[in-house]
Amino acid sequence: MKRLSILLALLISSVLLAPRPALALDTVRCGSRLVSVGMTMSEVLDACGEPSLRDAWTPAGNPMLGYAEEWTYNLGSGQLLRLLRFRNGELQRIDTDGRGFVDDGPGDCAQLGIVPGMSKYRLLASCGPPTRHHADVIQVPYDARHRVYDPRYAYSGWHAVYREHWIYDFGPDRLVRIVELEDGRVTDIEFGDRGRRESP
Repeated sequence: MKRLSILLALLISSVLLAPRPALALDTVRCGSRLVSVGMTMSEVLDACGEPSLRDAWTPAGNPMLGYAEEWTYNLGSGQLLRLLRFRNGELQRIDTDGRGFVDDGPGDCAQLGIVPGMSKYRLLASCGPPTRHHADVIQVPYDARHRVYDPRYAYSGWHAVYREHWIYDFGPDRLVRIVELEDGRVTDIEFGDRGRRESP
């Protein structure tokens, strides 16, 4: 009897720990419709409706990335945030970004509230739009996010990254916040001098 219980426990744990099917990474359900990698923007829009955020990543005059956009769908706290990345009008990638939430306008942009890996949509929900920003497409080594660039190392290849710098000036009572984003994700946060903007 004891042996049977152990075998049953092992069987149940192996089923629970088995990897999820790869199909889950390539598809997402919008109501009763299924959206998958390879669909066009208009097909996704028809199935899922207008996204909570459309984020175009190609600065004028820089064709390195092609036409790239990321759409975020926030369907509330009961579902995961869905991030759909398009390149030249075709769905290339589907990601999730934690639980959705009720978007009732920007928060107070708490000092510890911005963290590396945070999506642009969550940054906007936490802090609102930046006071100033600039963006460009740059070439970086594939593993640049995991180590500091050093010319002594060989890199296997380079790829285009859409890099943005968002500057938040909250006035003279708080330090200026400089947030760096790459491909729609926060990669670095720095503090500047006290702000200069007059309080509203």
